Amino acid sequence: MPPWSADPASSLKFRNDPRLSGADIATLSAWARAGAPQGKYSGAPKFSSETNLARAAGEWHGPDGRQPDLVISMDRETQVPASGDLAYVRFLVKVPLSGDKWVAACEARPGNATVVHHMAITEVELPEGVRPGDVDGLEAFARTMGSTGSILRPAVMSASNPNLVDMLAIYTPGATLETYPPDSGKLLRGGANRYIDFNIHYTSHGTAATDRSEVAFWFRDMPPKHQIIRTPLAAETIIANGKELLTDARGIKAEGTQMVIPPIPPGTADYELIAVTAFPQPVTIFQLQPHAHLRGKAFTYTAVYPDGREETLLSVPQYDFRWQMAYELETPLKLPAGSKLVVTGHYDNSANNRFNPAPEKSVFFRDQNLSTDEMFSPFVQYSVDAEEPGVRLVQTTGCLVQEQQSNEWMLTGAADPVASKVQTFAAREIQKAARAPWGSGTIHLVGLSVFNPSQHRQERVAVKGVLVSADERSVNVSSLQAVAGDCSSKN
Repeated sequence: MPPWSADPASSLKFRNDPRLSGADIATLSAWARAGAPQGKYSGAPKFSSETNLARAAGEWHGPDGRQPDLVISMDRETQVPASGDLAYVRFLVKVPLSGDKWVAACEARPGNATVVHHMAITEVELPEGVRPGDVDGLEAFARTMGSTGSILRPAVMSASNPNLVDMLAIYTPGATLETYPPDSGKLLRGGANRYIDFNIHYTSHGTAATDRSEVAFWFRDMPPKHQIIRTPLAAETIIANGKELLTDARGIKAEGTQMVIPPIPPGTADYELIAVTAFPQPVTIFQLQPHAHLRGKAFTYTAVYPDGREETLLSVPQYDFRWQMAYELETPLKLPAGSKLVVTGHYDNSANNRFNPAPEKSVFFRDQNLSTDEMFSPFVQYSVDAEEPGVRLVQTTGCLVQEQQSNEWMLTGAADPVASKVQTFAAREIQKAARAPWGSGTIHLVGLSVFNPSQHRQERVAVKGVLVSADERSVNVSSLQAVAGDCSSKN
C-alpha cells in the first residue's frame, strides 16, 4: 500500500484514505497464519477503484471502469538528459473541442514516471494569430522590452480572486484519478485559440530518457451546481519566519505566489512559512494538497471561522516529497463568508534531513524552480458559493490593544474600514496608512495569532481582512503591519 502521511488524530476524514482497517489487517494476518493458501479467501478486503493501487501499464483509472471521453497527449516526445538540474518545459496542445465541457473526473499521467517530477496542467488562450511555436520567441522579445508577463491568457480563473488561475490537473508522485461529487465539476473550455498547457518539471536520474505525458477527462452530461477551482493559496499573505512579506519587495517572486520569499539559510532545521487567505464569499473545500521539494518537512491546513473558532483540516507531520498525496475530504467542508484558511509549512535545510543534497547552501524560492530550489504551494480545490451573500474585504488602521478580561484583540481609535482589492500590503500602502488621521471607532480582530500580535501591543497598525458580518465592527485578519510606532500620537 502507498504511504499515508496525514495524521488521523489531527485531520478530517478523507475519502481516498487507502489504509487498511483493523478488520482488513486481521483478515490478512489470518490468511498468512494459514499458510497463505491460494484462491479466494472469504472475508478478503474489498478495495475501491479510487484507491492508489497500481494498474496494468496503459490503463486509466476511470470511474466505474469507463474509458476517458477525451485524452490529450503532448504532441511530441521530449528528451530528458542523463544528468543536470532541469528547468521547466512547456508544451501547448490544442483542445479539440468547439464548445465547453464539464469535467466529472480527470487523470494526469506521465509518459515516463522515472523522470517526471511533477506536472501542472492549465488551460490557456493564445492571442489571435499566435501559434504555439511563436510563444517562446515572443515572450523572450517582450522580456528585452522590460515586460515580465506572459502572452498566454488563462482560460479559467477563480471566481473569488481574478488573479488566481485554475489548475486543471496535477501530477505528483502518488497521484491518481481525481473525481468530483455529482453536483460539482471543473470547466474545460473549447474554442479556436484554447490549448492545454503542460508545464512539466523533469529530473535526471543517470540515464537519458524520453517522455510523452498526457491527461484524460471524463465529462458530465449536464452543468453542475458548483464549479471547482484549484489554486495554490499562498498567493495572498505570506509570513516567513515571523515576518510578513510585502507585495512590492524587489526580487524574483516565488512560483505560485505574489511574494519574494527569503531563502532558507544553510543548516536551518526549521524554517517556517505561513500562508493566509481570507474568503469574502462562502466557499466549499473539496481537496487539500501540499507541494514542496527536498527540504519540505511538515504542513498543516487550518480554517479560522468568523467567530474566531479554529479547526485543523489536515496535518502532515512528516511530509515526503516522494509521495505527494492529494487529500480528498470525505465530506466537503463549507466555510462561511468571513472565514480564512491558514497553511503552515516547515522546511529542514540541515544535515539531519537525509534527502538534503546540500545543507551547506542557501535554498531559494524562485519562479520556474529547479529540483534543488524550494516551493511553497499549498494547493486547495474549492468552489465559490456565489449564490450566498458575501462580505467585504477591507482595510483600516488603529491602536492594537488586548482586552484584559476576554484577552480579545481590537483596534481603538480605528478609522472606518474602506474597501481593499488585495489581502496584504505593499510598502507604499504602509507609508500612506502612517499619514492617515486617527478615527474614533473600535474594531474587533479575529484570527490574530499567526501575526504575533503581542509584539505590536499599543502600536499603531494597519490591518486588512474580511468583515465577519455586515456591521463593520469585526474583521478576520489577513494582514497586519505596524505603521507608526506607539499610540501616543492618538491623544
